[in-house]
Parts: sequence; C-alpha cells; structure tokens
Amino acid sequence: MKDNKDIKFLLSGEGVGWTKLKDMQAASPLPNVTLLERVPESELESFLSAGDIWVIPYRKDNTGVSVPSRIYNLLAVGRPIIICSEADAEAAILLREDDIGWVAPPEDPQALAQIISFAASADAGANEKGIERRSSRPAIQGKSR
Repeated sequence: MKDNKDIKFLLSGEGVGWTKLKDMQAASPLPNVTLLERVPESELESFLSAGDIWVIPYRKDNTGVSVPSRIYNLLAVGRPIIICSEADAEAAILLREDDIGWVAPPEDPQALAQIISFAASADAGANEKGIERRSSRPAIQGKSR
C-alpha cells in the first residue's frame, strides 16, 4: 500500500514490536507511514479520534483470547475497526454483530491490504460503521450477550 497516496498509516506504541517497527521504518522508510512514540493517556482521545479507521492486529490462534481493551476506546470515539483475527474470536464476533468494522485473517498482509482499500472506499460505508459519540447517551454501546 506504499504507493497509495490516499491511505496513510499512523502508528504509536512501545515495547519489542515497536522497536522492530521503528528499525524497519528507519532502514526502509515508507512515505505513507508515520511513527509516534506512545501517546500519553491525556492525549489518547485526540489521537484515537484522528484516525478514520483503526486496525487491531492479533497473532494466529488467539480465538479464546479476550477482546482487546483498545476496541472499547475506539468505540468511545466512534471509529470503525479492522481486526486481524480468526473469524470466531470474540472481538471478530463483536465487530460483525454490531456492524462496526471488518475482520481480516491474522498474519495475511494481502487480505488486510484488500480490506483497508475497501474500507477506505466510498462503497464501504465506514462512517456508518463507527458509533457516533453524543453527550446524550453513553459513549460505548453494545448488545447484551
């Protein structure tokens, strides 16, 4: 997706994986990727609101793992989500049931690129997939399980 000037990636993090990403970007910079150090809690809402669509990656074989807490932050700011996980993972089920995003197979960069391209298109209805935040209702809504 490096040649798609309409899609930009903003990444923030810490830890071993973050260091590897920084090293990769330094060695072979991608023009549509911006790296920021971990965002402080006081700036998290603004940071999460800055993105149109968020990607949450899982490794393979994490079906029984709980829903990442980052999803709840994204629901609170009303952004659609692409999750890279098995279709039967709890987070993938949540996205499909509430129609708030898309599910990509984990560790499949080509499938992820296709979903990102589709989600960025006018046909995807990404604006409708995010939960609009209003002061008259709770920031996070979901179906009872």
